Amino acid sequence: MKTLFFFCSLFLATITNAQTNLVKNGGFETDLLNWRGEENAALSPFEKKTGKNSAVINQFVGAEWKALDQIITLPKNSYALEISAWIKSDAIEAQKESYKTGAIIVEFTNSADKKISAETIGQASGTTNWTPFKKILKVPAEAKKIRIMLALAQTNGTVFFDDIKATTLSEEEYRKSAPTAVLE
Repeated sequence: MKTLFFFCSLFLATITNAQTNLVKNGGFETDLLNWRGEENAALSPFEKKTGKNSAVINQFVGAEWKALDQIITLPKNSYALEISAWIKSDAIEAQKESYKTGAIIVEFTNSADKKISAETIGQASGTTNWTPFKKILKVPAEAKKIRIMLALAQTNGTVFFDDIKATTLSEEEYRKSAPTAVLE
């Protein structure tokens, strides 16, 4: 009986300490639900990191900005975020400007949806295998929302995205995991 009680307690502790992904449908298992810009992307059941789909953005001529995005309201008193994603690229043309790649970008906005700051989480160009990207970002004091953008930024080629995640971190968790030079 004590063993059963121990395992039940351990199970409940694990559940309560699990961090919730703020991104809805970050694995693209329910089509492009919860993502805006679906005219710029498609689902790929063939090139995926996990699950049944990934999101893919193709562009062969024109080198325009093509992106999906999702706006997320931050939980109150959010101190920091851990953002992670997997990106795969196929024949993305190199450009003079380094930002013209396949990229995931996080933008912090205020309550009026005005941009406060933006941070690139990961970029891919040329042809790459699935690559994980992760960054820990301190939430600006006036930030109320984030906008996660998955983009093929003014270049041609193909980019795949999968397993997009954003979880909140307490100040203590941030200080333990962030590089010392980043702490303010």
